[in-house]
Amino acid sequence: ESKLFGKKGPVQGQAQGKAKFPARETREEVSVTILDIRMAGIDYQLAGVAIREIFSFTKASLAEALEQIKKEYPDLGCVILSTCNRTEIWLHGGDISPFGLLCRLKGVEEDAYRSFFQHRQGKEAVHYLMELACGLRSQIFGEDQILTQVKQAIGFSRAYQSADTVLEVLFRDAVTAAKRVKTDLRLTAVNRSMAVGTLELLEEKLGTLENKKCMVIGNGEMGRLAAAELRSRGCQVLMTLRQYKGRDAIIPAGCRAIPYEERMAYLPQMDIVLSATSSPHYTIKKEAVEELLLPNPVTIVDLAVPRDVDPGLKDYHQLSVYDVDDLGGALREEDVVQTQKARELLAEYEGEFSHWYDFREWVPLVQHIGEVTGQEVAWRSQKAIRELEVPQETGKILSQAVSVAAQKSVAKLLYGLREYLDAQQLKICMEGLRRSLEEDGE
Repeated sequence: ESKLFGKKGPVQGQAQGKAKFPARETREEVSVTILDIRMAGIDYQLAGVAIREIFSFTKASLAEALEQIKKEYPDLGCVILSTCNRTEIWLHGGDISPFGLLCRLKGVEEDAYRSFFQHRQGKEAVHYLMELACGLRSQIFGEDQILTQVKQAIGFSRAYQSADTVLEVLFRDAVTAAKRVKTDLRLTAVNRSMAVGTLELLEEKLGTLENKKCMVIGNGEMGRLAAAELRSRGCQVLMTLRQYKGRDAIIPAGCRAIPYEERMAYLPQMDIVLSATSSPHYTIKKEAVEELLLPNPVTIVDLAVPRDVDPGLKDYHQLSVYDVDDLGGALREEDVVQTQKARELLAEYEGEFSHWYDFREWVPLVQHIGEVTGQEVAWRSQKAIRELEVPQETGKILSQAVSVAAQKSVAKLLYGLREYLDAQQLKICMEGLRRSLEEDGE
């Protein structure tokens, strides 16, 4: 008799033929799945901006990199996260070293930069990404901008068909977990973004910013945030705007736009200059500054990676130049408590992802069991449908509806096992169902 249904049914001998089950490898014992997720990253703790900028990506270079990876490794899942404070490459599948692949993309020798990179894999990598997305790993603790950057990284990889299902789910869960942390907990009352951190640095160096003349070079998200924060401190703010972006540009309230090409003419009049562009070239060059007469000291903060400001200006008279490595602050006692609560919440999402990862190999089997069950239930309901004496076409519709309902019900029950069984128990259960189905189909 059938071990699944108690009696031989259409699966074994109907006209539609025997049911086919997914092929499997013979297993001597059931083992727990190992998370095949690997990453390599460089950040502000491991290297200064001069090293980090070697591995940074603009949108154009990131697109080229993802296209190259997709062409060479079509089955490899890949996400690249590139911000002013870090560059990370995330891989799933294949037998490729993330660090080696990144060095090859950048055309540099691995041995020269190996000491600047951190490598993570499996559950350690999952744990790290969860913490990263909610700002626990940021230079400015609890910052909000990293969540947007993580979302943009997976979105960019998706657009270039580089992210596979596993990385899609991992990054989605990390974003969801980060939103939950930011909704339920309070990570720092201040220091919520790099723009705010910049203002704190300026106030530390200059005192009050009231009526300071400021120029923000760059009209991207960071530039707009910084400009808005400067205005909130009572600064007079100019924002550079490239001519081709004039129609679509967003200028924060109270700020005045000036042509990007005229930035150096305005520089001598400024007290503060912030530069935050994605340009591969310096926005403030040493030779251009040397042609100017600077009547008063100017404080410049470079928020870009690669850097916008020529490093040769660090020791230039009348200039005080800072970059992203000068931002940040000490962790507060309140943050220590909130961090522990955040990690407890994140652990739930880490567990859910690991459970999903363990179960995903069984999805084809669950679908197949649902199909077989649907066939069986439809076959067993045929007599009852005939007794209804409905038209033949109506009977077919009823039979199909019964089959679909049975498939969905069985699949729902089997998927529900994930809530009550650990990975080892789940594998034993699913292996038993597979073997029972195989024997039943012989």
